[in-house]
Amino acid sequence: LLTSVSSPAEAQEIGREAGLNTYGYPGLIDMPTARSREDAELAFTISHFRNQTRNTLTFQLTPRLSGSFRYSNLYDVRRNVNQPFRDFIFDRSFSLHYRLFDERSNRPAVAIGLNDFFGTGIYSSEYVVASKTVGPRLRITGGIGWGRLGGHNGFDNPLSFLGDRFETRPVLDTAQGGQVETENWFRGDAAFFGGVEYQATDRLRLIAEYSSDTYPNEDG
Repeated sequence: LLTSVSSPAEAQEIGREAGLNTYGYPGLIDMPTARSREDAELAFTISHFRNQTRNTLTFQLTPRLSGSFRYSNLYDVRRNVNQPFRDFIFDRSFSLHYRLFDERSNRPAVAIGLNDFFGTGIYSSEYVVASKTVGPRLRITGGIGWGRLGGHNGFDNPLSFLGDRFETRPVLDTAQGGQVETENWFRGDAAFFGGVEYQATDRLRLIAEYSSDTYPNEDG
């Protein structure tokens, strides 16, 4: 993944602003980070791999809050694991990403996010993520996710101490979308994800991530 740095004065140093992942919100490749873009920035991204194309419009609503509207074309997928595969689906989804804490010398930046909370549920997930800059060129990110981000090497929900309702995640019939499905937020198994960013030159940034997404709607 290539990323250009806008300020020559910051050459060789990793930039403070977040990159945008394949979902179009602040992140690495597929996974999120705890960074944000410039206030009031409007961005449009297109990503394609295997059997899906994601077209996303993202707006940095405030210095801490960004919102994304995504329109995706998907082939050979199912809306949830209990439904049959379909040849073609047009999918609309929304995401919110909020930075809870700024990065300081003694602590990382921390953010929380909701994906596909007002759509069909194909990309439905939630996360809490932290990012810390280590030296001038390196940034490390780690987080915990639910839903699609709670699949690979998942474990019992650490929020279960708040009540039994957090132990399982209901499979919702959201084929029509247009509903805010709060009953599955931060429910069910959780999993860890993470990644690193390295600013190799003033024009080249190298990114690697550990993904917790098993692609349950796409994997037959």
